[in-house]
Amino acid sequence: MANDRRAYRYSRFFPTIIYDGNTNTSGNVPTDGYSPYSYDSTVTVLGNSGSPALAKTGYIFDGWNTAADGSGTSYVQGNTFTIKTNTRLYAKWTPTYTVVYNGNENTSGVSPVDGSSPYVSGSTVTVLGDSGSPLLAKTGFAFDGWNTQANGLGISYVEGNTFTIGANTILYAKWIPTYTVVYDGNTNTSGISPADGSSPYVSGSTVTVLGNSGSPVLAKTGYIFDGWNTQANGLGISYVEGNTFTIEANTIIYAKWRRTYTVLYNGNTNTSGIVPVDGYSPYLSGSTVTIIGNIGDPVLEKTGYVFDGWNTQANGLGISYVEGNTFTIGANRILYAQWAELNPATPSAPTALSSVGGNTEAYILFTQSGNVTNYEYSTDDGATFLAFNPRQIYSPVNITTLSSDGVTPLTNGVTYTVKLKAVNSGALSVESVSVEVTPTTTSLFTSNRVVYLDANDVNSYSGSGTTWTNLESSGSYSATLNGSPTFNEADTQNKYFEFNAGELTGQFAQINQAAAINPVVDTPFTIQMWVRINNVGTQGSLVSKVFDSSSYDGYALGYRTDDTLQLHANSSQINYFTSVAGVLSSGWALYTANVQFGDEGGRQNKIFVNGRQVMSATSTDNIGNSTKNMTFPTGFYGEGECDIGQFYYYNTELTQTQIIQNFDATKHMYM
Repeated sequence: MANDRRAYRYSRFFPTIIYDGNTNTSGNVPTDGYSPYSYDSTVTVLGNSGSPALAKTGYIFDGWNTAADGSGTSYVQGNTFTIKTNTRLYAKWTPTYTVVYNGNENTSGVSPVDGSSPYVSGSTVTVLGDSGSPLLAKTGFAFDGWNTQANGLGISYVEGNTFTIGANTILYAKWIPTYTVVYDGNTNTSGISPADGSSPYVSGSTVTVLGNSGSPVLAKTGYIFDGWNTQANGLGISYVEGNTFTIEANTIIYAKWRRTYTVLYNGNTNTSGIVPVDGYSPYLSGSTVTIIGNIGDPVLEKTGYVFDGWNTQANGLGISYVEGNTFTIGANRILYAQWAELNPATPSAPTALSSVGGNTEAYILFTQSGNVTNYEYSTDDGATFLAFNPRQIYSPVNITTLSSDGVTPLTNGVTYTVKLKAVNSGALSVESVSVEVTPTTTSLFTSNRVVYLDANDVNSYSGSGTTWTNLESSGSYSATLNGSPTFNEADTQNKYFEFNAGELTGQFAQINQAAAINPVVDTPFTIQMWVRINNVGTQGSLVSKVFDSSSYDGYALGYRTDDTLQLHANSSQINYFTSVAGVLSSGWALYTANVQFGDEGGRQNKIFVNGRQVMSATSTDNIGNSTKNMTFPTGFYGEGECDIGQFYYYNTELTQTQIIQNFDATKHMYM
């Protein structure tokens, strides 16, 4: 009877089911339309079907539980249970974590977005690549994956890696430095530098050096491409095509240029025939040249003479060669045909001998008339005579060995009694009167020297910059280098500047006008300079100080197309003083000019080459404005294509003895 009463009582109880958001931050709980239920009925659990659905920031809905703390019975949508009492189902919330990608100082592009984020705690995350649109980029860097710290000291990931998420995660772009490789033509006169299609490179990458592969290829007049170097002056690391290096910085690779030189044959007053042509010219510097014979078609001829080989100077004072001889080339070379006169008259003996002692050498000055092809000398008062080889035909002759054997050098401090005989193709002259000479160590004459520029002295030029420092006058009157002439220091004993090589122009040194170097009437001055002229046969300036462009007042020393030197010294008069012919060569020479405006003291303007006087002329012209800058090798005669090693300016007239002493003291660097 009691059980019947309980059954009746429960049959009249209708339990409810209520859904609880349980700290949700938005949304509405679902409502069960069947609640209340009959006692012992079956309840089907709803999903998160409120409108809007429940949500909790930082969490994901994870079903329901009979306890708010999740310690009761859990249900998910579609589960069923038998309801016997009023029931509250609490939303279960499982933490979720975001994955955010950060460009980390990117300069362009957009970070990728993970469409699966946020993730349930413990989920597996697959790392994305640099897949934003546009892609991330940072100037000077390459994308290198991701890291959990902006400084890259956390955990690194690349695309496709996975990790288990347990917290909000920011993945920072990793950036690795990139470096460019740029090829520089380095004073090329034509062509285009190659471009490395793989540049920029990631730091630490291997770079394979390109060849001269621009289109058109790089070229430089008077030079041949000789690979690359990390410094424009060639003193860095050298590379050729196919070499490799590890890149750690932006790199400029400069073209290396190796000088080439031409060999030209000159008929030298021939009356018929054609000069031979050397098919191997131009040559790389340092190459061996084999001398060609008189093989033009037709061969060279000169009326009244017979062909007698070649010489580096038209007057035969240079180095003589015959067919098959060889030499190592280091400058443009003109070889002049030499002509021996048929049936010449016997020459007269040299007269008026005087001497200058050099360092284990002797210089003998004299006067000569008639046709001479060489001299013989005696160092023992005529006991023995020896012909000069190579030939010497002008005053002064230079004696370096004893006449008795032609091998033993002269000794400083020993006095020798010297005689000369003149030679031509017909006979010998009688011997000259004797002169005594004592060789001695020579040094540059310093008295009254105002300017002394020396490319071999680091105190004058360190190897870089635009100032060629004057070693005199406390550094005043230094020269400014214009147009970036090449400083050639390949030979540590003979450093020099290359001016206007090949097709280059606008290169010169300039000393600004100053009272100490401006000409004064009736006051002589002397200029000396060690020069190698690289375009003999054309015209150019050695030094110039021309004051007024309308009248060309001033002075200039230049070389001309007819193988002469010319001194221009002009104010109210037009004065051109030309040297004898055949004084130019493609080798180094010490050029000297004695100049004076006005006629005080009866002095003459003179030009010397290696101590030999090649011009003397009297000028009575005064001077007007003297305040023009001094330039070399450019000016009145145009731009000179020259190498220059030293430059001296004296505010006095050097004697021929002093000029020869300066030549002797410095020639070891150039000859």
